[in-house]
Amino acid sequence: MSAFINALLSYPVVVFSVPFCLFFGLMLIDLIFDLSDGSLGDADGVDLDSGWSAKLLLPPIVSQVPLPVALTVSSFVAMVLTYYLEQYLFSLLGGAAFYAVTVPALFVIYYLSLHISAFALKPLGPVFNAKNAYAKMSYEGMRASVRSNQISAEHGEVVIRQDGNEIQLDAYIEEEGDIQYGDEVVIVSKHPSLDK
Repeated sequence: MSAFINALLSYPVVVFSVPFCLFFGLMLIDLIFDLSDGSLGDADGVDLDSGWSAKLLLPPIVSQVPLPVALTVSSFVAMVLTYYLEQYLFSLLGGAAFYAVTVPALFVIYYLSLHISAFALKPLGPVFNAKNAYAKMSYEGMRASVRSNQISAEHGEVVIRQDGNEIQLDAYIEEEGDIQYGDEVVIVSKHPSLDK
């Protein structure tokens, strides 16, 4: 076990093992104390239209998942790649050749790890998509029962019962009518500007 820890703390691997531990710890703290919801607002799942990632030739999924998740997964993949390259390739080199090969290789390894982690995170893209956050449902043509004392042109409430759930909606009528509490009505349309 000590040989593995020593390998993780040796030069080429430590470049990615320390950031991985740091990002993983920050993700755990954020998960336990829920820090990013209140303090960052919507910055956690920012949808940047993948423009900045396309300019850097990065996979678009990098901009669709939260940054802590992308950084943790990509640094883990880079750490694993660097560990195995150190065990089988970099250890064969010595002196100046070791540093001449490993320094440029670290950039290539991290770039490859971004693509590998993007492939691994691709199923999570729809989960963090802000456009899928709320489902829109059309209530036109559905039956509802009146919840308020009466429905007028200004105010009223109806309840739709669907699959054991009660959905309460604001309602109005365009023409004068006598609709009272408990009456069954059919929702005809949605008001274009009042959202009821």
